[in-house]
Amino acid sequence: MLLAILLLALTAVFFWSGYRAPPHAFQSRSRAGFFICLALTGFAAYFAWRETRTIGELAELIDPVPSITDVTYVPTSAEVETIAQFLAGVPGRGTLGTTQEERRDLAERVSERRTEYWIIKTGLGSDSVFEFYRDAAPRRGWTIETDKPPWLLLARGSETLVLFVTDDFPRPETKILYGFSIGSN
Repeated sequence: MLLAILLLALTAVFFWSGYRAPPHAFQSRSRAGFFICLALTGFAAYFAWRETRTIGELAELIDPVPSITDVTYVPTSAEVETIAQFLAGVPGRGTLGTTQEERRDLAERVSERRTEYWIIKTGLGSDSVFEFYRDAAPRRGWTIETDKPPWLLLARGSETLVLFVTDDFPRPETKILYGFSIGSN
C-alpha cells in the first residue's frame, strides 16, 4: 500500500511538471513519466488490494498458520498468463532481453499450469509450523504425503498443496510458501 501511495505522489509531480508547469526542456519526458507512473500506481494498488485477500483465499483450502506477521501477494497463474501473453505480443528484443518467440514459448508454458501461491510470514519457528499441520484439524481433509522439512506435501483427490517452510534469516520469523495445484502439471 505504501508503494501505491508513493507512486501516486510521483504521478502527481509528473502531471504538474508535464502539464501545469511553465514550458521546459523535459516537459515531454514528464508527460511520459506521468503515464508510466499512472500505470504503475494502478498495478501497485491492485497488488495491495490482492494482499488483503490472501489470507481469505488460503483459508478456503486450509487453516493458515497462526501468528501471521506479513503477507506477500503472488500473482495467480491466470494473471501470470495474462502478463506473459502481453509480453509475447511486444515486438523486437528491446529491454526485455528475450526475443518475441522466446516470450511466446514462455506464455505457452505458463498457460499449461493451473497453480496458485501464497507467501506468509509467521512468528512461529519452522518446527512449530510442521507441528501445527501434523494435526488433522487445520488440514481439513488434506492427507500428508511428504513430511520432510523444509517440505510438506499434502494431497486431497487430484489436488496438491505444497508447503515450503524456511527461516526468514536474519529476522526471527518463518516464511511459508503455499503452492496449490489441481491435477498434474
